[in-house]
Amino acid sequence: MKTFFSLSITVFALLAGCSQLPNSATSNSTDVLDLRDDKNAAEQLWTLKHATKPSYPKAALISKQTGCARFIITIDKQGNTTDIRFVESFPEGLFIDVSRESLKNWQWQASKSNSESRAITRTVQLDYFMKEAVNMDAAKAFCTI
Repeated sequence: MKTFFSLSITVFALLAGCSQLPNSATSNSTDVLDLRDDKNAAEQLWTLKHATKPSYPKAALISKQTGCARFIITIDKQGNTTDIRFVESFPEGLFIDVSRESLKNWQWQASKSNSESRAITRTVQLDYFMKEAVNMDAAKAFCTI
């Protein structure tokens, strides 16, 4: 079975309205800039330095499901991914655990415009793609892949 996995590292979906959480910083520090709804601003401050690729869940392979999982994360002053909070996924519940485990190891590099390494909160989406998926149209609509 030919399975293709697509992890959208550079194309994180920062979809306005996809979070039902209030617009506030997600850390105890008041120095965290909330960029959950501003993908461009987040990418101007931090670039992905290292990302571990999650494994495609066995249940998704067997049932031929494709989809995505969205999270709100904090990138701290050291470039670590912290405060990983689940927002939503498609299909519901299928890609959450593997995505969360992967995100724990993501490392970020502050850009030149972020010389003080200001911590931010942003939305990320991890996409899972299987060529033979039985739910491709629904996944494309929900995940905008």
